[in-house]
Amino acid sequence: MTQEGEPHGRPADQPAGQPEDQLKEPAPERILLVEDDDSFRRALMEILDRKGYVVSGVPTALEALDRLQEETVDLMVTDLVMPGMKGGALIEEVRGTFPEIPLIAITAFGSVEDAMALTRAGAADYLTKPFRTAAFLASVERALEESRSRRAYSRSRRQAGEHLQGIMGQSEPMRRLFDRIGRVANSPAPVLISGETGSGKELVARAVHRASGKDPFLPVNCGALPEHLLESELFGHVRGAFTGADRDKAGLFEAAGGGTLFLDEVGELPLSLQPKLLRAVETGEIRRVGDVHTRKVEVRIVAATHRDLAAAVEAGEFREDLFWRLNVLRLSVPPLRERKDDLALLVEVFLERLRARPGGSEWRILPETLGVLGEYLWPGNVRQLFSVLERAAAFAEGHEIRPEHLPGDLLRVGRRAELTRTAVERELTLAEVEKEYILEVLGRSEGNKTRAAEWLGIPRRTLYRRLEEYGRDSGSVTE
Repeated sequence: MTQEGEPHGRPADQPAGQPEDQLKEPAPERILLVEDDDSFRRALMEILDRKGYVVSGVPTALEALDRLQEETVDLMVTDLVMPGMKGGALIEEVRGTFPEIPLIAITAFGSVEDAMALTRAGAADYLTKPFRTAAFLASVERALEESRSRRAYSRSRRQAGEHLQGIMGQSEPMRRLFDRIGRVANSPAPVLISGETGSGKELVARAVHRASGKDPFLPVNCGALPEHLLESELFGHVRGAFTGADRDKAGLFEAAGGGTLFLDEVGELPLSLQPKLLRAVETGEIRRVGDVHTRKVEVRIVAATHRDLAAAVEAGEFREDLFWRLNVLRLSVPPLRERKDDLALLVEVFLERLRARPGGSEWRILPETLGVLGEYLWPGNVRQLFSVLERAAAFAEGHEIRPEHLPGDLLRVGRRAELTRTAVERELTLAEVEKEYILEVLGRSEGNKTRAAEWLGIPRRTLYRRLEEYGRDSGSVTE
């Protein structure tokens, strides 16, 4: 039995000599067990493990909610009497956030009234301690069987990947993100997408929306509009509410009814509007600007930010209660520097997009150019990569995109990385590395000392002194 708290189980061996699609047996079903009694929890985990399930065990409801954020779970089994959040509250929370996960409740005290209350709360079954192993396993199998077809349909949609239009990647961080997108899609709970500028947060939001199968999808950038216009854009207004309001107008909350409202850069939302957004998210009620009546709306909220909202809460720049209401389901978009395995794929896709433009050429990228791109850290992420390729294609002579067609900062980073690798292999001293680098830059600058000094980030006098040390005639190069 593996360490408690980590998923464990035994996937079946694959027989040899069969086509790949026949080799793959169904993945073991994953069960989350929530029980504060350590010995009882371990005993139940051992029973489930012997039956071939992948089992995780946690002692509290809060740990269970955190685990649901990170793992795929096919069934949750929970005790009702635990420290902190009780099992009944956990069941209600999970039913509201992950409605596709069946639940089994366990308690030492039971009655017909308790069973009925748990059933109304969303539990698939109810077991009273002590119970026999056979009864426990039968309950588990019934709950899984009832949800098996629904889960198979959901997974087939995720595997088809139709909802992932425009999002590209085959690296492990992106595979995890794709799985998370599919898992949160069917939940009505708010989703908070975090990620650096240019990493593709809106593409992820659109993927969540497409996977949900609902319409429409309406985006708004919370940092792009003045406060009074943003309030009207979100909640609408009535005639006469302010100068220029010559008619009633529905806001995006109403227009997005039945679908998804995407709040891009929600961290830029003015503090004065945050209570109104909090009320809309909590109660599903909005009030148009200038109106005295509230209106009921049914809309899925997906928000995105490049800011650390927890730090913004600490700084008093974002309401803590609103943060927790938005931060129910979390998606983190990895920066490009953490998914370098996707670089070649992204480059080829972007070049294909450039080739398809009017007047586009059959551009191809040289391996050494791709190597330079791979050394860069990409602070502007995928958006910056496309911009760099667009610029390089414009400066390319012929069909080949060479390193010299890239911006200077990329070339400097690439050359420094190359020199570092060479220096280690050749066991050069620091002074020897410096000399080779300075002479390399001087050569690339065609002997222009001013340009070389700027590239190196040193005063021109320092460059003169180094050239004299190297026995180079500083007067033989251009200013």
